Amino acid sequence: MAANKDQYKILVISDYRSVGSSRPEAEIFIRLAQLGHQVHIITHADAHYYNQRFREHGISVFENPPSKKISITYIRFLKNLLNEYTYDFVHTFNSKGLTNAVWALSGSKAKLIAYRGYAGQTHWYDPMMYLKYFHPRVDHIICVSQDIEIILSRNMAGARKKLTTIPKGHDPAWYMSILPVDRKTLGFTEHDILVCFLANVRPFKGLPYLLKATHLIPASLPIHFLFIGHGYDEPSIRQAMDSSPYKENFHLLGFRSDAREVLAACACLIQTSTHGEGLSKSVVESMFLGIAPIITDIPGNHDLLKDGESGWMVPIKDSPSIAKALTEMASDKSERTRRGIHAKEHMRMHFHIDQTVKRFVDLYERLNL
Repeated sequence: MAANKDQYKILVISDYRSVGSSRPEAEIFIRLAQLGHQVHIITHADAHYYNQRFREHGISVFENPPSKKISITYIRFLKNLLNEYTYDFVHTFNSKGLTNAVWALSGSKAKLIAYRGYAGQTHWYDPMMYLKYFHPRVDHIICVSQDIEIILSRNMAGARKKLTTIPKGHDPAWYMSILPVDRKTLGFTEHDILVCFLANVRPFKGLPYLLKATHLIPASLPIHFLFIGHGYDEPSIRQAMDSSPYKENFHLLGFRSDAREVLAACACLIQTSTHGEGLSKSVVESMFLGIAPIITDIPGNHDLLKDGESGWMVPIKDSPSIAKALTEMASDKSERTRRGIHAKEHMRMHFHIDQTVKRFVDLYERLNL
């Protein structure tokens, strides 16, 4: 371990190519470096933005990410780093990093910390889990939500000592410069109520339940649904959209580099996922923007809001409940404004990046005992 117990040597294996989605994680290690910890990052060469940011803050970057689940060459590379720098902690944020690290750290005193951000596919009978999270060389697992910790604890031997929930926090300052897009450029008036569905279409996103809900909300409400992402041209989705009484109010925007600015112009974000969410980035972002969301009561969402206070929580696969929440949101501006204010405050109090960094340091100190 480090000679100075207040300052640790930390190696991180992760993917920082996506600037927006990587920010909460990348900023954790930038802030740890600012606190005096020695941080090294292994990531992709084309992660230009964060590689520059890392180096600006004295973080060494090795542009050599793992390309295979198990590679003798890569394991040797990691062993050489461990021998040269005698790290105290090694973080792995992806599967390939973890499956190589469990072998590379054999015989090393460094603590291996894995990360779990997905609520599903975590079963004691899955042999692959014993090459990753359940491998005896894994010293600890950071779970992005309490629900994921519960799921792992039900399937993993010795879970009580190996699991910690630490959400990836955000900085409210990141949202100060996000200005709503001009509604007129999208063809809307100030009286239109914009609802954002921000996701690539996948079965677990539950889009059909939202589309069914549009048959149950009053036709008089000036709601317009903005769909941002890929996959909306799938035939069954288009057929369901075409049969909706709100079909003229469906707007397929595709991929948008300014998705957060579009979201900032909306009255609500809606997420109808049936499972699989860890800690939804789009929900967190909407709440930091002061937009109270409508979300389903699935593992991963429970920590995000209080129903009736900072948003709407509806049952899974329940189109009537989705319709009821949409109607309440669209019919009462003062209520959605009130919940939006509470949403922003809830994020500031419980999902601030300063809390995340403190919890990382607390974890290091516990593991260092």
